Amino acid sequence: MADYETITTVGGLGDIHLVGVPFQPGTEVEVVVTPKKTNGEPVVDADQRLTALLSALDHAHNAEPIGSLRREELYDRDVVR
Repeated sequence: MADYETITTVGGLGDIHLVGVPFQPGTEVEVVVTPKKTNGEPVVDADQRLTALLSALDHAHNAEPIGSLRREELYDRDVVR
């Protein structure tokens, strides 16, 4: 049987009621609840944002070398850079 999608609102006690689903009584179904997208953008929580940020930082690379990392040159205060 084909999938069935619908939209509903969560009640005051966190309950969700579905009426008129096209399945026979006793049919085992899988229920997945996701927040509705707003303005075309998906609703994301702080954990998803943090995961995306850490993933982006993990894949970030310098496009150009930064030069020598010799201690003497890094701490040379006589040269203006």
